Amino acid sequence: MEPAVNPVNKLRDAARRGRACAIALALLLGFPGVAAAEEFRIGGTGAALGTMQLLAAEFTAANPDTQITTVPSLGSGGSIKAVVAGAIGLAVTSRPMNESERKLGATEMEYARTPFVFAVSTKSKVTAITSGELADIYAGKKVTWADGSPVRIVLRPVSDIDTEMVKAISPAIRQGLAAAEARPGVRFAVNDQDAANDLEKIPGAIGPGSLALIVSEKRALRALKLDGREPTPANAASGAYPHYKRMFLVTGAKRTAAVERFVAFVQSPAGRKILTTNGQWIP
Repeated sequence: MEPAVNPVNKLRDAARRGRACAIALALLLGFPGVAAAEEFRIGGTGAALGTMQLLAAEFTAANPDTQITTVPSLGSGGSIKAVVAGAIGLAVTSRPMNESERKLGATEMEYARTPFVFAVSTKSKVTAITSGELADIYAGKKVTWADGSPVRIVLRPVSDIDTEMVKAISPAIRQGLAAAEARPGVRFAVNDQDAANDLEKIPGAIGPGSLALIVSEKRALRALKLDGREPTPANAASGAYPHYKRMFLVTGAKRTAAVERFVAFVQSPAGRKILTTNGQWIP
C-alpha cells in the first residue's frame, strides 16, 4: 500500500517546479527581471586610471546592474586602438586623437585637465625646483640635492607624451633630456604607474607625472613648485602654472548603452565633484 501524499507538500512541489520553469523561460526570452548585468572595460593613460576607478565605483554603486573593469595602463595610443577594435568599451587619453585615429571612427570628448608636475617622494625634503635646475639635472651637471644625497632621474620612453611635455618646457631642458636619454644606467619607466612606483621607492628620485594620479591613487609623492609656481588645479586653470595635461574620453563607432550612461555620469555634478577633488578641473 503506497503512503498517502500530503496535499500541502504536493502544492509546494508544484509551486517550486513552476518557479523553476518561469526562471528558465525568462532566461531564454531575456525577461528583464533576470537580465544579465551590463559590462564594459576602461583602459588608457595611467594618469587617468585612478580617477576612473573612483568614478566607476560611484557609478556602479548607483547602477548595480552595470559592471566596469579598469584594465592596466594601455597608454593613449594603445587604448584608442583597443576601443576601435572593441576590446574595451571606453578609452581615456592624455592627448587628442590624430587624423588617422579619427578616420577609424573613434570619437573623443575632453572631460578634464590636470597639472603636469615634477614629483619626488614625500620622504624627500625637496619642495621646489626651477627650470634651470631641471636642465642641469638632466644634463648631469647637478647630481646631488641640497643635503648632499644623490639625484636619481626617472625618465619616460622617448615617444611618451610626458617626454614631449618635458621637452616643451625650455630648450635647455630639451637639450639636457637628450643627454640623459643617451646616458648609460638611467632609469626608464614604461608607464605612469611604474614611474610613480620608482619615484616612491628610489631615494632621491625625481621625474614627471600628473597631479590627478598622485591624488587619486593616494601616492606618497610630492608635486614640486616649478619656478616658484604651485601646481594646483586653480593655478593651472588661471594660467599661473602653465603646464597641464588634457584628458579625453574616447569611444568607438559602436557604443553600448552602459558606456553612454557612464560618460553622462562623468559630466554630471557627481562626476565633476570626483574629478575636482582628485587634482583636476573642468575646462
